[in-house]
Amino acid sequence: MLRETAYGLVGLITVAVGAEWIFSLFDDPREPPLVQPRIPLFGHLMGLFRGASRYFAETSKQTNADMYTLRVFHTKIYVCNAQSMIPLIQKSSKTLTFRPFIQAAARFFGDANPTTQKLYDGDVTDRFSHAMRGSLAPGPYLDAQNLSMGRRAIALVDNLVTAKEVDSLDWVRLAVVEASAAGVYGEAHPYRDPKVKAAFWEWHQYLAAHMVGTDIIGKGYKARKIVFDAVKEYSKDVPSDAAFVMHERLRVLREAGISDEEAWKQEATFSIAIFANTSPTLYWNIYDIFSRPEILEAIREEINTEAVSKDGDDFVLDVAALKTKCHLILSMLQETQRTRGSNASIRKVISDTLLDGRFFLKKGNYIQMPTRSMNESEKLWGPTAKIFDPYRFVPKEGKEKTGSTANRFMAWGAPPHLCPARQFAATEVLIIAALVVLRVDLAPATASGEWERDPPIVRSDTASLPNPEKPPKLRVAARKEALGTWKLKMGNSMTRISLASG
Repeated sequence: MLRETAYGLVGLITVAVGAEWIFSLFDDPREPPLVQPRIPLFGHLMGLFRGASRYFAETSKQTNADMYTLRVFHTKIYVCNAQSMIPLIQKSSKTLTFRPFIQAAARFFGDANPTTQKLYDGDVTDRFSHAMRGSLAPGPYLDAQNLSMGRRAIALVDNLVTAKEVDSLDWVRLAVVEASAAGVYGEAHPYRDPKVKAAFWEWHQYLAAHMVGTDIIGKGYKARKIVFDAVKEYSKDVPSDAAFVMHERLRVLREAGISDEEAWKQEATFSIAIFANTSPTLYWNIYDIFSRPEILEAIREEINTEAVSKDGDDFVLDVAALKTKCHLILSMLQETQRTRGSNASIRKVISDTLLDGRFFLKKGNYIQMPTRSMNESEKLWGPTAKIFDPYRFVPKEGKEKTGSTANRFMAWGAPPHLCPARQFAATEVLIIAALVVLRVDLAPATASGEWERDPPIVRSDTASLPNPEKPPKLRVAARKEALGTWKLKMGNSMTRISLASG
């Protein structure tokens, strides 16, 4: 038996090595250097399944090349390993494009039928992106969306204040789904039903499986249908407080000739962007603040001084001041994104391209621009690159802002394809984090009550920040000095958060 097993393994290795050699016959010597997998043929695929985009941090340590190649069977992934290459990739946007991934999302996540899929081949993608950027830019439309989101956030934190113990990740997910959905879809949003909330998170676990067709028993598809059905029911009587961005998204799709049923399915996919990435960002932001008592107190003092006032017996949180004057809480958010983020911006090579006169990129392959290795680069961030510095993004007097170079901070994507909802998402995180910081004390519900500095994460997570593997339960204690009624003041509608990514 052992002999047969050994022969089988030798045979498999021989086939794998032979296949690698056959694929190498089609290589061009001008392509970025190849990083070989530890296990021939299957190694990189296994690494990507195990660690998703975090796997690129491992492979990037094996070479000093500005760009290198990972071969996954007959497909190649060109990995950007240097910040200097990013502007060159941006300038080649006609041949190195993000468009195919928008089309893929419409198909695999939004269940687009062939007619809808074909329409995405035209200028719908460009008009859709333009509508998103315009409706989510600072101004009265975003103000109204932020106010609806913020009011719901206050109610959620009101409930937190009266709690004794909560599951940390469950509460954060509840807060993000309820607040985000209220902002985008109005108070009568389709995610009020706990069954729909649960279905969304079930669906989220199967997104990668849907891309590669491995949801064999259809559990993820069943969860998606629950979300689709809830959104369809919502579409029968859209409330007046639904955000402008939702109407704009639907307008573009309808003008392109997409049916109402198909348009609402596509609209349901917006939840992936506004829930799945914001939740772990808020989770780790709160975690990183409360696990550093001295920073927690400094942030409380900063917000109370710069952004909180009294209106009779009521507390007023000035959102414009929070966004522009409270530099430490924003710095904490961005340092959390920098040190914990593991997203990778992606492009498809749709035509043979010679990049920087030295790297030949073949049509049909892919480019990945992972943040992890760049976030740990001492060339970009100095000798403290691997250290969490709460003050890293606080503006220095007489100096250019730390975050002025967008190409080195890619938490919101790589220009020109930055997340169009970044101002909304960042505002949401700041509002909820500020309210939690000001109104409660949190501590792990363990014997020691101490925070674990580097808790285990779900390494295969597809979100921009990975979710925790074992989120702790938290003890909640209301802060007496913050007891009372809280409300928001939005301020100047053109106020923009000074994000390091732009």
